[in-house]
Amino acid sequence: MQCPESLCIFMYMALKSLRKIKTEIICPPKVGEIVEGKILSRGRSSVFLDLGAKGIGIIYGKEFFGAKDVLKNLKIGDTLFTKVINLETGDGYRELSLTAASQELAWEELKKMKEKGEIFEVQIKGANKGGLVCEVKGIPAFLPASQLLPAHYPKVENGEPLKIASELQ
Repeated sequence: MQCPESLCIFMYMALKSLRKIKTEIICPPKVGEIVEGKILSRGRSSVFLDLGAKGIGIIYGKEFFGAKDVLKNLKIGDTLFTKVINLETGDGYRELSLTAASQELAWEELKKMKEKGEIFEVQIKGANKGGLVCEVKGIPAFLPASQLLPAHYPKVENGEPLKIASELQ
């Protein structure tokens, strides 16, 4: 005996819903997982995020102060990616880190750019006798002087490292 078409459709939809419930509700996030959340409220030293079925998250303490410059430009309703650093605080929230998530996502983006062979700009922050100190997507980096194009390499008598560093700056 076959089931009526409407019953089969209902059962299919019920199974699909159960899978979603299992993955979103029954399986909480793991420490180290990147999660997306929507800002619910902000305080002087904390930000609360709605993580959907994964619960309510909080950025506070050193994580809040470490990301204060970014957080000050966000408003209620904005979404952002954070990293779970503690499954449950004493108040029952998921403890989150915006800084750790930003760094991990930046590294992933840099890896993809490298795989594609993309050329990108860097922001030069300073120089030393070995080359240039720079920043790429918020990650500190070093560009050896030997990798500079000849047009950008300073011409210094006797190749004195200190003079080269001075010229690079």
